[in-house]
Amino acid sequence: MQDTLESYITESRINVDSRTYKTKSLDKKATLKQHEKSKTHFHHKKSLGQHFLHDSVILDRIFQSIPQDIAAEIDKSVRLIEVGIGLGDLTKRLLSKYSLLAYEIDYDLITQAEKNYHHEIETNRLQLVQADVLKVRHNDSYLLSSDYFLVSNLPYYIATAIILQALKDTHCKGFLVMTQKEVAQKFCAKQKDSTYCSLSLLAQSFGDISYLFSVPKEAFNPPPKVESAVFCFKRGKCHYTQDLESLLHFAFLAPRKKLFSNLMQYDKLRDKAMLKHIFQTMQLDENVRAHEVGLQEYCDMLHIYNAMKKDKQ
Repeated sequence: MQDTLESYITESRINVDSRTYKTKSLDKKATLKQHEKSKTHFHHKKSLGQHFLHDSVILDRIFQSIPQDIAAEIDKSVRLIEVGIGLGDLTKRLLSKYSLLAYEIDYDLITQAEKNYHHEIETNRLQLVQADVLKVRHNDSYLLSSDYFLVSNLPYYIATAIILQALKDTHCKGFLVMTQKEVAQKFCAKQKDSTYCSLSLLAQSFGDISYLFSVPKEAFNPPPKVESAVFCFKRGKCHYTQDLESLLHFAFLAPRKKLFSNLMQYDKLRDKAMLKHIFQTMQLDENVRAHEVGLQEYCDMLHIYNAMKKDKQ
């Protein structure tokens, strides 16, 4: 199946009301004891794809991987956001230094977090929002109507959809996320890599993206069936257009076929003579495959096409 925005996201314009939870202060030692006890007795929900990261080394590596320039702006011009708080291990690391806005769909986990982080909630260092994150909208923005940076162990079954929405939201200054390893490889793949696809190019069209490290199954409870990985995106010069996304969709329609043949399926490039002219102008071999072509070349294709279209008018 082709990896595109439409494959993963059903657009929704539902504005989700925020619920901020406040509780009375308790002794910190009692809070820690309650936190450990609740982690032991919580049963994960398979329907929500819950796999809770508990490896302290991995948690520290994620925390330390927040880009320094972004870290310097958190709580100033940038808000820190977490999606899917789980049992709160990553939440705890983030709260050790920053204030946090956290989204969670599971009411049981929200209730547990109220107890474990009552002090942070009371002092407005933590805002909990119970919501389906795929339906969250803040006017024309996604997770917030002002600048934010996302740090999260994303629920795997909706990770790609969340990432694509964050990429297209200009208020998202970047993200540091963990996903299924295969998904991370696709987003971070470089030209000529075997995993290079439309997702790789879409990510590159918004800024810089890099694969940081792999995470073994044993780092989770319960262990997932696949390995995981952490990767980071920072917004940069934008090359994205809707036409570019459409072009990439058709370019990788059948990855094993020649790029020329795939693009002949694109309604704007069905004129074989026009497509031949574009390839000749770019000195592209007609036998080239989609994964052998870089972002700038795809952008150049659109530029030449638009220039030819303008000349015909």
